[in-house]
Amino acid sequence: MKDIIRVAIIQPKPYPSLDDPRNVGHALQLLERCRGEELDVICFPEYFPYAGERELGGAARGLKSYLIAGIVEAEGDRRYSTATLFDRFGRIMGRQRKHGVWVLERDQLGISAAAASFQVFTTDFGKIGIPVGADFWGQPEAGRQLGGQEVEVVFNMAIFPFLRDHWGKAASVRAFDHFMAVVGVSTADYNALADGKRIHLHGGKSFIIAPPRIRVKEDFARWLRSMRGMDDWIQVELDDLEQVHVAEINLTSVRRFRQEFFNRLGFL
Repeated sequence: MKDIIRVAIIQPKPYPSLDDPRNVGHALQLLERCRGEELDVICFPEYFPYAGERELGGAARGLKSYLIAGIVEAEGDRRYSTATLFDRFGRIMGRQRKHGVWVLERDQLGISAAAASFQVFTTDFGKIGIPVGADFWGQPEAGRQLGGQEVEVVFNMAIFPFLRDHWGKAASVRAFDHFMAVVGVSTADYNALADGKRIHLHGGKSFIIAPPRIRVKEDFARWLRSMRGMDDWIQVELDDLEQVHVAEINLTSVRRFRQEFFNRLGFL
């Protein structure tokens, strides 16, 4: 396990149609901006780039990084919005299908709802979860299941026709509930087309939320006595534009916060 990991949030401005094949090429261009960064995880938003598993696998292998992409997965006559996880060798390590499908997705994109079962994936640096959209911030079940499996970092890809401002607040609650780091990744702000209809996607505001750094035990005691809010948990918040943002997450603080909270208060 690693003490500190390097992650890249890719907040793209997609082509208007979610299934436009040019989004795959755009994703690869954005991934080129990650070259030389020695990243542990790169994360795209929900429905981006929609397809292109072979190309994405090759990029993950070339960058030697885990990669999480928004892929529409077909199985029989059903289609699922999935967070698809590639390992450092470009192999598909797993998928997390979306459970809480909106009416818009179902009626205009033909997306089916998956079971409300949320899995932790064990990487070479620790345990991650990859719930899609409102499965994480909209309801408590995903956080409860992932927390019970001792997840350390949740990567929550999303896309927002509305309710974006609720996202970070709700994700903060989940982070505090289970003492986990949360990386939220959305598209940039743009106008999409679905079934011939124009939809304004309120993009941007991707974030990283994580417990503040603990160097010694007294740091936790000081935090516990003085805590009036969670402003010091919000480590990154992007604007509305397309960008690739690289940041570090201190997993040691995540692990220590969880343990110190239990040691001092007796519950999690």
